[in-house]
Amino acid sequence: MQTLQALLGLLVLLGIAWLLSEARRSISPRLVVGGLALQLLLGLLLLKWTPSHQLFLLLNEMVLALQQATDAGTQFVFGYLAGAAAPFEVTAPEHGFVLAFRALPLLLVVSALSALLFHWRILPRLVQAFAWVLRRTLHTSGALGLATAANVFIGMTEAPLLIRPYLNSMSRAALFALMVSGMATIAGTMMLLYASILSDLIPDAMGQILTASLMSAPAALVIAGIMLPEENVTVPFDAQGATFQ
Repeated sequence: MQTLQALLGLLVLLGIAWLLSEARRSISPRLVVGGLALQLLLGLLLLKWTPSHQLFLLLNEMVLALQQATDAGTQFVFGYLAGAAAPFEVTAPEHGFVLAFRALPLLLVVSALSALLFHWRILPRLVQAFAWVLRRTLHTSGALGLATAANVFIGMTEAPLLIRPYLNSMSRAALFALMVSGMATIAGTMMLLYASILSDLIPDAMGQILTASLMSAPAALVIAGIMLPEENVTVPFDAQGATFQ
């Protein structure tokens, strides 16, 4: 029943995008079929493949360790405002969560960690690998593939900055796909924040959020490609030659 419901939802979403399309005859069958196939492959690898579950458990342990380390640091600096024991009797503990001292420090830590991973050339390699997959399967331009892949890790604000020199030469359809992919995925900082908040309520929260974000990247390109097809496909940028500053 759930499988049929999921297939029905998929068809409805594709149908809505087709109805809203500006040029239905220009829709690329390769983009639609390739995007759906890539989604299915990612789902099977991330949800059904045993090593992926072990990877997600490791990611959850890393998130928990990062959260605990951040909490220890903020509690040392800000005391009870960051969750440490209060030096007085607390009459309303439900009001003890202060966003600026309990949630935002994790964003600062993850932002610094992201910059460090960029400096060590670890995150750029991951982004380039995902961009290569998008280019080979969906035939997207290198610039769009790179920015879409980066959206999964660094967010919709920073990702377009990676391809800033190529924004002027990108078509209207490519810019639309870039914005759609940014709205469909989640930045790594917010991913870790949500995972830390939901870890006590949802088992394997980090793995589920990461899976949803990865699968949403090709889905966003499919929906964008249906609503605003690329009539003259150009590849102004090669992801193999990408540089990260």
